[in-house]
Amino acid sequence: MKSVYSIIVTYNGVKWIDACLKSLLNSRYPTQIIVVDNGSTDTTIPYIKSNFKQVHLIETGKNLGFGQANNWGIGEALKNNADYIFLLNQDAWVEANTLESLIRVQESNPEYGIVSPIHLNGAGNAVDAYFLEYLAKSEIKDYLSKSILNNTNHASVIETSFVNAAGWLLSRECIKKIGGFDPIFFHYGEDRNYTQRVTYHGFKIAIDAGSRLFHDREIRIAEPSSDLTSQFKKDWINELNYFCDIHRKNYQLFIFKRVLKYFGLLTINFVVNNRNKSEYYLKMLKNIAGFLKQIPESRKASSSTQLSSPLYIRV
Repeated sequence: MKSVYSIIVTYNGVKWIDACLKSLLNSRYPTQIIVVDNGSTDTTIPYIKSNFKQVHLIETGKNLGFGQANNWGIGEALKNNADYIFLLNQDAWVEANTLESLIRVQESNPEYGIVSPIHLNGAGNAVDAYFLEYLAKSEIKDYLSKSILNNTNHASVIETSFVNAAGWLLSRECIKKIGGFDPIFFHYGEDRNYTQRVTYHGFKIAIDAGSRLFHDREIRIAEPSSDLTSQFKKDWINELNYFCDIHRKNYQLFIFKRVLKYFGLLTINFVVNNRNKSEYYLKMLKNIAGFLKQIPESRKASSSTQLSSPLYIRV
């Protein structure tokens, strides 16, 4: 039986951690569990210590961000010779057969670097809203065609270019070649960057239609913030993902065009005395300038095929 390590990054997650950890402990396929806590100030840490003594708890003492905390956990798992690593959000949980099904898919298809289950909402009565968006951009048409023509559920795998990291099964081979999450992304965007790197290096990404995950975030999806600060964070993450996407060969030209665009919009909004939007575009230009050194470094590291150890991970 292959060795599987499950990694959960926590930050003030006591609301969900019981369901999350119990679902893994009840898994039909046994898994070791590593929790990396990002400096929680609620009762997450004492709750885990009191109720889940079998869990390996790592306390970072500060918020490292989603990617870097996961990298820490991945490093620990690799030290213990994990064959597979399952990344699970603190606000998510799985069914008893989920890991077993994911591993079966990956064992049969070693070209899949990432396999993820179907993501439902926390109540389990609908597909997670964001996951549905990703699914619409996947090979869902091929999946449906095969299922209908064969009159069977045999076509149980949907290939895609992206699925969010609420629940990823990663193979050791994929991690050795791709590495961990890029530290250029602190929180959000790191999973999209990772999938870009996975497909660049020849691995595929799949959704296992035979397994399910429950993601309790529908309230946060239904009530998005409309202020410019929140919009800026979202827009900047999208821009940084475009800049760091190693599939894009002409990224310098892309950045140059973005600078011209934002400078033009800054000038227009300054002239018409729109202070909020002027500050927005000025901040975007400052961010681009601040990352001009990091972006090519990130792209060079991500595209390298000559790695002595997994990128961004201490083993």
